[in-house]
Amino acid sequence: MSTGEACSPILPGQELTDATDAELVVAALAGNTQAFDVLVNRYRRAMLTVAQQIVRNPADAEDVVQDAFLRSFEALPQLTDLNRFGAWLHSITRNRALRYYKKVSRYQPQEDVEFHLNRVSDTSAADPARIVEQELTQEAVRDAIETMPDDYQVVIQLFYWAEMPQKRIAEFLSLPLTTVKWRLHKAKDLLKSVLEKRGYGTEE
Repeated sequence: MSTGEACSPILPGQELTDATDAELVVAALAGNTQAFDVLVNRYRRAMLTVAQQIVRNPADAEDVVQDAFLRSFEALPQLTDLNRFGAWLHSITRNRALRYYKKVSRYQPQEDVEFHLNRVSDTSAADPARIVEQELTQEAVRDAIETMPDDYQVVIQLFYWAEMPQKRIAEFLSLPLTTVKWRLHKAKDLLKSVLEKRGYGTEE
């Protein structure tokens, strides 16, 4: 198996969360199940974003992601370039989601998805009117994102909802970092424009 760039084994006592994808893959192949758990935690939200874009239903997306992780774990020895684990996982997730969508042959509105943009750190002391206002704003943000072209949708969802760094988004989508930065900038502009047209974010 070709590993692309040289990959050092994880040393005893080294924090798994600080390890690179390639180091975690090597450890997982050596029987360290915790290493694969770190990869699962690292990419789960991003995979949900990709799956949800296709199957449109949060519960179905969860099923797709579970299936994709199982498939990827079983196929891990077949990964030829350990440094492209994220892109490989993205491909598996997308393929499993498309397969699932064709199998069920149905579309369900994405009613329960909340994209946590402009999140409030503490709503415990907020009054009911404030909470309703925040929920309406989140719904407006969600609807505005859904009007964007798919390329912009996935980048802004991965950045805000999956909280994925731009460099990892680039690796996950197999895109140049400059492309991700440009799409994210463009997506933010589009989001602001749509929300302002709908009366959000404007001065009263």
